[in-house]
Amino acid sequence: MVKSVIILCEDGPFGKNSVEESIRMAAGLLAVGDIEDSKVILLSDAVYFLDKNLKPEVLRMDDFANIKRLIELSDLQIYVHDNALDFAGIKASDLILPDNVKIIDIKQISKLVLEAEMCFKY
Repeated sequence: MVKSVIILCEDGPFGKNSVEESIRMAAGLLAVGDIEDSKVILLSDAVYFLDKNLKPEVLRMDDFANIKRLIELSDLQIYVHDNALDFAGIKASDLILPDNVKIIDIKQISKLVLEAEMCFKY
């Protein structure tokens, strides 16, 4: 039986709902209880999702408040690629960073992926 899952997400929060669905999927896997360890890794444009200055309503989209609340309330671990933040011009102080969100480098990401029993790219 699979005990650990990593979900990699690199699509931005606009035009697709990949980040939201990745977080929902990972939280759902944890909630079912069969999987003990479920993590989401935000790469590339997906890092914009955690920018506290993001205003989806400007594009007539629903805000991401429910998903951000799910992040805060769940045991789900979310990792953000440090180079993707740099490339996007986002500083750590610009992010919503509850205790379960961590900024990591590519070596740490590689280690997490190698240690996981299953990995999805969403």
